[in-house]
Amino acid sequence: MAKSCIFCEICKGKIKSHKVYEDKYVFAFLDIHPINPGHILVIPKNHISDFYKMKDALYSKVMLVVKKLAKKINVKMNPKKVGLIVAGWDVNHTHIHIVPMKNYHDITSKSLIEGKRANPSNAVLERVAKKLNNKFEYS
Repeated sequence: MAKSCIFCEICKGKIKSHKVYEDKYVFAFLDIHPINPGHILVIPKNHISDFYKMKDALYSKVMLVVKKLAKKINVKMNPKKVGLIVAGWDVNHTHIHIVPMKNYHDITSKSLIEGKRANPSNAVLERVAKKLNNKFEYS
């Protein structure tokens, strides 16, 4: 566990949260600064800074909870769409935002909102695709 991680403290019950799900590995609670009502954060109980550092089994457990909660949001909150965000800028503990979306821009980039979205050329896209399309060298 990281020193003074707010999400670790929430999992332990030391900081109040509005829990919507908990099992041995996963904890989910309402975001206190929601994009829309029903915005949920889903976290692994163990402190892991980046989602891609999770072992595959834990990643699967977390994402299955995300899927189930997204379905519940869809039924109970009746949004136009349910979106996901995995960013981690604000708290250095893996967390997935499940957001009931009313509008297209509910979970979009600042660049898009400000009209500064990149429009790369086909050549640039080809270079990036080639860079990312190699066999997986990392596990």
